[in-house]
Formats: sequence, C-alpha cells, structure tokens
Amino acid sequence: MAQSSGVAKLAFGFLPPVTEKLTRGNYGMWHAQVSHTLKGARLATHIRARAMPPAAFVEPDPPIDTDGKKKAHVPNLEYEEWIVKDSHVLNYLFSSLSKEIFSQVSSAASAAALWAAIQELHASQCRARVIATRMTLATASKGTSTVAE
Repeated sequence: MAQSSGVAKLAFGFLPPVTEKLTRGNYGMWHAQVSHTLKGARLATHIRARAMPPAAFVEPDPPIDTDGKKKAHVPNLEYEEWIVKDSHVLNYLFSSLSKEIFSQVSSAASAAALWAAIQELHASQCRARVIATRMTLATASKGTSTVAE
C-alpha cells in the first residue's frame, strides 16, 4: 500500500524538475534526465509511440439486467486515471522545455505526441548538421588542394 501511494505522489505533480531545460544543443542530457525520471515514476508508458488510453466506456458486469435488457456501458475508471496521468506527464514535459522548443511543439495533445514531436525535432536538427558538415567537408580545401588530394 505504501508503495502505491508513493507512485501516486510522483504521478500527481511531484516529479523532480529537470536541471536543464531542453534547448537545441542539449538533447542527450535532457533525454537522459527526463526518460529516467518517468521510468522511475512508472510513467514511461505514456511516452511510448503506441501509447493509447484504455476504452472510455466498458460493458457492465453483468451486461444484462434482471429484466433481460442490455445495460448501458459505464465510464471506465482506468481511462480516467490514464488521462490524468498523461496530463501530468504532458505538463512535466512542457515544463522541461525552453521557450524556443516549447513554441515548436506546444500543439501536442498527449505525452506520446509531444515525445514524438521532440524526437522528430531533434532528428531534423541532426540531419541538418550532418548535411552542413558534409557540405563543409566537400568544399574544404587547403590552398589549391581539395580534401580528396
């Protein structure tokens, strides 16, 4: 019982703040801090690519009432709990971003969508740096000699 209340505290806003907000130049350090914090709080499932909440409604047990009529679906408490936790993870991730990064990913509606947007943003920045480095190397010369010479 004590263990589950500790997880609830972590899940409801008591995650430690990151020491460095995500900028264009510190993705590795930020990723290590944030991913391990979420794993330790048992919230990492919310940032997985296929993270999906449980069904919003479930069939009642038993599904048929005493008159033989089918009962209406009832709200799923697990769905509500998942939405609350996902909102906390989303807020935690938003609070770990610099203004520059936040402005580019602020439309994410779930923690998984935000995580994917951050990864895509980082990947596109890496690709741009690789292309720029290749161009620099291809056009580099020493006097009249090219890199190949």
